[in-house]
Amino acid sequence: MTQILGIILLVGGLIAAIVGLQDAFGMRERAARLILGRFTRRTLALLVGGGMAALVGLILVT
Repeated sequence: MTQILGIILLVGGLIAAIVGLQDAFGMRERAARLILGRFTRRTLALLVGGGMAALVGLILVT
């Protein structure tokens, strides 16, 4: 059961991280970085949350 949960977290986390990476190179993010000098909360949430979910999923699978 934990392996199934791990696979779901791993796949979902990777998808969220990829979406966050694509969002980081979007026009809205470039404008925000130019004005604010940092990433927006949405991009950081996708990158960090996706990475953490993928890490937990990987730990549960192995």
